[in-house]
Amino acid sequence: MYHFHPDKQNATLSRSSGRHSDCVRCCAVSARHAGGFTLVELLMAMTISAILIMALAGIVTATQSAWKHTQGIEDSQAEITASFERMKMMISQAGVYQLDGQAPQVGLAVVTRPWNYIDVPDILVVWSGGRNGGISQSGVLNRLPLMNELLIYTSDPADSHQFVEIALPDSTAEIDFNGSSFNSTIRSAIESNQAEKALLSKRLKNSQYLLSGSPWGPAAANIIFQITRTPDDASLQTIAPGTSGWMNLPWPQGTVSATSGLRQVTVSYEIQFETAEQTEFTDINSATALPFFGSSSRLYAYTP
Repeated sequence: MYHFHPDKQNATLSRSSGRHSDCVRCCAVSARHAGGFTLVELLMAMTISAILIMALAGIVTATQSAWKHTQGIEDSQAEITASFERMKMMISQAGVYQLDGQAPQVGLAVVTRPWNYIDVPDILVVWSGGRNGGISQSGVLNRLPLMNELLIYTSDPADSHQFVEIALPDSTAEIDFNGSSFNSTIRSAIESNQAEKALLSKRLKNSQYLLSGSPWGPAAANIIFQITRTPDDASLQTIAPGTSGWMNLPWPQGTVSATSGLRQVTVSYEIQFETAEQTEFTDINSATALPFFGSSSRLYAYTP
């Protein structure tokens, strides 16, 4: 005999109904994910991805720019250091000559080059003996320097972005540092076919003359050389040896006698380099550049 219990039956139906609802929901969720993402989900995912890509691209670009700028500064520093050391070595070995009846002359000079309305002192001439130097080891010579014994530091006349060392190995002509034609001879020499150029850098900053606020005329390299002599020429020409005035001149290290004294010639220079190197495809001329300063000295016995 079977007994009917309404409460049990309701409980059984309730549990059965709950299991059926859970199965229906699971099937719905499984069916939705099996079919892919909704359009809203895809749009949200694409938007987030785009934002992340843009942020990463900005970070990569900034990092690359910073690295490139830093690398440019390091390269500029290395090139200017090598250039300064080269000039310093040659200046320290500059020769000295003394012709009969004249005061001794050290082989160092700065030559100006006309640029629009200005004469720019951007050419340094060193009587070094040539690329290998060593002329100072010969002592005071009783002859004029030869053109093939000179080294010239300036910007390349064919490309003012290039800092070069110029030699004239095939020219045996004499040249007098005190001669009236010295400047014009040097200017012609650096533009002649005999000029043999050794590249020191391609980073020279160029400037243009401003006329009424606008660039005008050809560009010029940002190089300046200056020579200081101690004691200066005017004092040595007006004060006689052996006098109290002679003894009180600012001789380096106080080294002086009644007939001679230790004289110092100091070459100071300022050169501005770009952080980027100029190439045949780009003409670098940024609004800013790196200024570098240096100086070198040559001591010699001055006996009038």
